[in-house]
Amino acid sequence: CAHRRVNEIAADLPFSGPQATLAELETLSPPGRDRAQYLLDRGLLKTYVGDTVGARADLEEAKQIMAALQAVSITENLAAATTNETLRSYSGTPSDQALVHFMLALNYLFEGDLDGARVEMLQADVKMQELADGYSVSGQMASVRFLAGFVYELNGEFDDALISYRRAYRIMKERFETIPEALQISLLNLSRRQGFDEEYADYTAEFGREHDLPSADELEWVLIYHEGVVSDKIENRFPIFDPGLNTMVTVVVPAYPPNAYYPIGLSLEDAEAYRNTAVLENLERRAREDLQSEMPGILAAATVRAAGKYTMMKSAQDNNDFAIMIAAIAAFASEQADLRSWNMLPSSIQVARLKVARDQRIVIPQRGFTSPPAGELAVGSAVLVFTTSLSN
Repeated sequence: CAHRRVNEIAADLPFSGPQATLAELETLSPPGRDRAQYLLDRGLLKTYVGDTVGARADLEEAKQIMAALQAVSITENLAAATTNETLRSYSGTPSDQALVHFMLALNYLFEGDLDGARVEMLQADVKMQELADGYSVSGQMASVRFLAGFVYELNGEFDDALISYRRAYRIMKERFETIPEALQISLLNLSRRQGFDEEYADYTAEFGREHDLPSADELEWVLIYHEGVVSDKIENRFPIFDPGLNTMVTVVVPAYPPNAYYPIGLSLEDAEAYRNTAVLENLERRAREDLQSEMPGILAAATVRAAGKYTMMKSAQDNNDFAIMIAAIAAFASEQADLRSWNMLPSSIQVARLKVARDQRIVIPQRGFTSPPAGELAVGSAVLVFTTSLSN
């Protein structure tokens, strides 16, 4: 199956690197039902190798496919209900549907298209409100809210930037996650800049730090770091009692292996100061949360399929109908879990924010990178840097 080959290629990504993995992925011709997964992975890899135009084309197509698939296909649902879930088109998890906007906005920014990035963040806001369905953390991504805040800052829309940073803060609080220093600085700087003194005092008390607004001869570096590669799904088979049949049937469902992931930060430094990246989005957790929320429906469908296949087999045995028995055996053999996912995403999205003088150089020791003077790179008051642990 094409999607299983994609999973194999994704598993090799940490060892092969983005360029070789992209070349291998491009040898595949996935069926239409797997195309969204394929395009999400290919668009991410193209981002990693610097092909922003190609990345945008792939990610935009994947976004459109996922949006179209929100309208249910009766034919696909019937095939999934009677055979297996892989016959349904991949429509993306809630996290996928939010993160595709994040990756598109990054590519727009690196093409110098601030308007394109801003539109993408507005679309992300609509999508996340839709996914929240009143109030839920499903599909709510602090990383997307943080990037939206930065895009609005670049555009001089400081009230909207602060709103986005607040939303990132609330999402992380709801999940009992540590607020990274970069988000702390963003909240402090924007609440101070916009004159929200009471809010600023609350942040100062909570974070134990003051604002760090740049002066006229300073600018800020914002580093976004993709660390690791998110886990692949595995197949889990186990017996379950079906009261209608009064017997045990075997169901097959997707699962994630135990999560031993430990984030490793990246240093960003100049002659006087340094920052370590901190986790803004733990995608190992998001992937497991998405699957957990879908599991009741997956398990119910798998149980119905298993019961139907068992009934077919039992009827064939009782009536000595070898033709139906052969079909029933084939049906049992066809049962497999849907292991598709955006499985080339990082294990975590990390971020750092650093204020520097315009004539200073920035060093990222683990990447072997030393910048020219920061002022030579900046458009306005900020420099955005994106890197991954998968290559230098």
